Amino acid sequence: MLLVYAVAIGILIGFATRGHLNALANVHIRFWPVALAGLFFQALLFSSPLAASVGSLGPVLYVASTALVLLSLIANYRLPGFWVIVAGAFLNLTAIVANGGYMPASPAAVSALQGTAVLPTTSYTNSAIASGSTTLSFLGDIFVLPRPMPLANVFSIGDVLIGVGGAWFVIATMHGNASSLTRAVGEQASRTPATRANRA
Repeated sequence: MLLVYAVAIGILIGFATRGHLNALANVHIRFWPVALAGLFFQALLFSSPLAASVGSLGPVLYVASTALVLLSLIANYRLPGFWVIVAGAFLNLTAIVANGGYMPASPAAVSALQGTAVLPTTSYTNSAIASGSTTLSFLGDIFVLPRPMPLANVFSIGDVLIGVGGAWFVIATMHGNASSLTRAVGEQASRTPATRANRA
């Protein structure tokens, strides 16, 4: 969900630095249907009625679908920002695998989001409340985007990297490539009132 904000911010920065939105339609992302299918499957996996019926297969299916998405991202690592996205997705997968197919969530973050540090247990969920025995808890969902903000949720360091990489990809693509983005930002910074006065 954090990626939605990142893309929106990327578009705004892209416009502010004179990028072109239509450039996004021309970029070629390899295996994007694979990544989309993996994410769509996860959306089904964590919702009724599938979440209530998967039982012990839930963690296995979650790890498998997350790994599938990661592999499709790795195939595009040469695109601007994608190596940051890959790093974030890898950190998330590492935390999930280390905790048996669950993403550890900070009790404080969960409590700040929903008023209680208790997660529902009637069906499969990808999260588990972190405890003293949790492995790599610092890679779990330790941050919170609180209500009443839209898409309020808990998120991880990996999610932050995915968001940064997503914004970078959008901005760079709107400028054609990363080098043209660097030039555009430099030119924007050089257009200060003092500079314009000197030129006049």
